[in-house]
Amino acid sequence: MTDLLGDLAERHIGRRDALPDAIARALREAIFEGAFAPNERLHQDDIAQKFGVSRVPVREALAKLVTEGLAVQRFNKGIRVAPLSRTDFQDIMEMRYLLEPYALRLSAPHLTGRDYDDVEKILERLRPSGLGTEAAVSHWMFHNRLYSACGRPRLLAQISSLQLAINRYVLPVWRTVGLSADWDDTHHEIVDALRAGDVEQAARVTGAQIEHAMHRMLDRLPATVAMDGSE
Repeated sequence: MTDLLGDLAERHIGRRDALPDAIARALREAIFEGAFAPNERLHQDDIAQKFGVSRVPVREALAKLVTEGLAVQRFNKGIRVAPLSRTDFQDIMEMRYLLEPYALRLSAPHLTGRDYDDVEKILERLRPSGLGTEAAVSHWMFHNRLYSACGRPRLLAQISSLQLAINRYVLPVWRTVGLSADWDDTHHEIVDALRAGDVEQAARVTGAQIEHAMHRMLDRLPATVAMDGSE
């Protein structure tokens, strides 16, 4: 247990969200920032003490993480941070490749100039935010604003779940080697294509972004990762 979790507890617990939601949000960020290692046990008592709460909201928060795939519950081993694996990463990215361009195609006819202005403002504030959890939130906000008019709430929920799961893989690469050289250009290219009415080009660039990120990060993952986290 690191001081990072204590800092996150202090920051998130003061918000007006329901207590389990605040704890879950802090634990997510702690996992994304590496405060907990893959397969590390999440002890309810320790977390409750850190947050200054009873075990009940902690139990509910951990259940949310299990539902999201960020934690796993194993018989006689408690709740642990989900392991990382090359197969899991590729599975997530391939699903994103299938779903996100489709969502954009459905949404694009209903987007307005104001939507495009708003997503460009998101890009402007993303770079100065650094390459941590805040940057990831802004990144997904950019894409999801463009998908928001698709009229498919289940599709959007699935995309959001995949984006949440991929943060554990994306953030370490961002912090180690930074964003790809054409990161800014390709995101602006999506908006420019949509403004010009070329929805198919915007969808192609979106898919190409995902495919490029997948191959870029696959090169940095071990070929095999056992379920206990050892190579």
